[in-house]
Amino acid sequence: DDERCEALVQRLTPADSHLVIPLAADADSDRRWWAVRALALVGADNAVPALVNCLDDDDPGVRAAAAMSLGHVYRRAPAAVTAHLEQVAALLADDNGIVRQAAGDGLALCADDAVPALAALLRQSHHPGARTRAAAALRKIATMRAAAVLYPLLNDSNHLVRMYAYEGLDEMGLLENVLVMP
Repeated sequence: DDERCEALVQRLTPADSHLVIPLAADADSDRRWWAVRALALVGADNAVPALVNCLDDDDPGVRAAAAMSLGHVYRRAPAAVTAHLEQVAALLADDNGIVRQAAGDGLALCADDAVPALAALLRQSHHPGARTRAAAALRKIATMRAAAVLYPLLNDSNHLVRMYAYEGLDEMGLLENVLVMP
């Protein structure tokens, strides 16, 4: 019962995370998913190893939830999550589109700390879905550090990568030309 589970998850506090962490390794994929969902709300640095293990889960829903959860836990424990951002970035090449989307969104929540992992993926990967999601994440991050990676993408061979680069830079006001007349 998803409604009941969500109501229970909303009642959890950070003090409950030690009870939830073991469920992230449960044999039942629904329990793993709900544990990962709960850790997004209440997990801290102690939850990171369990979430990282879930990035390799057989269930794409659990992988997607783990990628997003790490983005949420980053806000409470950035140092613990930052070391694992390349593992999240690797999910941008997942066979499942929802996992790719969740990985991009999770990385975007990590702001500038995710930029090196996204830049490395863009340099090394030829996977069109991975490159597109990386560019979309950089657009969402929308900082000068992200802009430095987006600029060269204006000439990328992938039209979606070019579009995200253009839109991101344009939204940051970095594509405007100023004509000065005497």
